[in-house]
Amino acid sequence: MTSRYCAEFTVMTSKPEAESLFESFCDKYEISWQKVSVEKNPTPDYIVLLNGQSIYFEVKQIDKDNNFMACGNISSRITGAHIRQKILDSRKQIQVGAKHKTPSILLVYNNLDPMQLFGTEQHDFITAMYGEMTAELKDNGIVGSYHGRNSLLRDDRNTSFSAVGYLRRSPTGPVVRLYENAFARNSLNIVSFPLCFEVVYVEVHP
Repeated sequence: MTSRYCAEFTVMTSKPEAESLFESFCDKYEISWQKVSVEKNPTPDYIVLLNGQSIYFEVKQIDKDNNFMACGNISSRITGAHIRQKILDSRKQIQVGAKHKTPSILLVYNNLDPMQLFGTEQHDFITAMYGEMTAELKDNGIVGSYHGRNSLLRDDRNTSFSAVGYLRRSPTGPVVRLYENAFARNSLNIVSFPLCFEVVYVEVHP
């Protein structure tokens, strides 16, 4: 006689560290947040209420890079590459906010580098958003500079991003720094934001 056994397996999925960190940030500063229900089509991770303004947040984390060498070994990278990729990876989620005329923010957490620097320094964000720094020459001298090629945020591209931000750990708790998109279709009412949000403004060349 042959016996047949059926086993039921439950797949346990742990929450990404970036999401736990973002929720801790909101809880610490008493910011109202809610997870967006997962649907068939891509959706942002959270909807947050800031002084009466509803805002979508998509949270991404950098987990691996074969060019990153820990323990003091030499690492190499292309400036802005990590942030540029996360912008590309989150376009469908962020576009949901544009359809609802709701500001939408991408936050990036560096889960790769214990120092939280490799690929997520300020010039990485600015380069990915507005392009590589370009020098303007005249009579063999530099007369000006501006962000030029390889920009992902322009007046005709990715306008659904209201801002791209940096989520990181610190000794005093989670920190969020926002780089506002000068070309955003749905701009942020930054003056109404709680002071716990650091905001960086970038002058964009006409």
